[in-house]
Amino acid sequence: MREWDPDQYLQFKRERTQPSIDLVARIQMDDPRTIIDIGCGPGNSTQILLRRWPHADILGLDKSEKMIQKARQDYPDQKWIVGDASTLETRQTYDIVFSNAAIHWIPRHEILLQRLFQKVNENGILAVQIPENQESPLYKAILRVSKSGKWNTFTTGQEAAITYHSADYYYGQLSLYAKEITIWETIYYHIMNSHQELIDWYKSTAMKPYLDSLPTDESRAEFEKEIFIECKAAYPPQRDGKILYPFKRLFFTARKLMKDSIC
Repeated sequence: MREWDPDQYLQFKRERTQPSIDLVARIQMDDPRTIIDIGCGPGNSTQILLRRWPHADILGLDKSEKMIQKARQDYPDQKWIVGDASTLETRQTYDIVFSNAAIHWIPRHEILLQRLFQKVNENGILAVQIPENQESPLYKAILRVSKSGKWNTFTTGQEAAITYHSADYYYGQLSLYAKEITIWETIYYHIMNSHQELIDWYKSTAMKPYLDSLPTDESRAEFEKEIFIECKAAYPPQRDGKILYPFKRLFFTARKLMKDSIC
């Protein structure tokens, strides 16, 4: 994919940060010394970690150079590195390995979760939030439009850019090497001013692989327009003209006990 656009991503900063707030609130640890934020983006989620644990050594990691540039610009006194969580080679381990809305961009979660859990110190916690929005009308509209004859030549296979799994899957994987596991789901009802805001929200995330596969700016604008038309029927305006956008997210935490190990 083309580089991420941090400014476009932060257009909905409050809504995108709320899951980080909710995940951090469920982490049962008083005084972690070291934390890594996997897929930190422009640093908005990292600020929630810093707010709760101001004395911890916190590192933000993201594969996107533009996202890390934005984080360094906005938070110059914090630690940021460009890196790929799926191939992260470091002996450093952490009391908290945290990831908000990032690992769905990485395939083979059975391997990824083991790799992340290996980075957790004894009595430390792996804490993750993953979008679970694949059943939403908006995401289904993207799939339908992308598979039409007009676009299929360009967009074939782009759905594989995002990895979706169920709560059962993650429990099954985590239970192989962790004992203290919590899993929950939350549906956030985002209040949008218009259907165009739905497009603006998604074109910086799940729609991005499809848009990046198209050859011209004109074709991308036309693709967005077709999604927009489908969304108008799926998301009817409320009495005040606003749009309710339900967004489902999956959360889990897993603590590494001294007896826990990865075979």
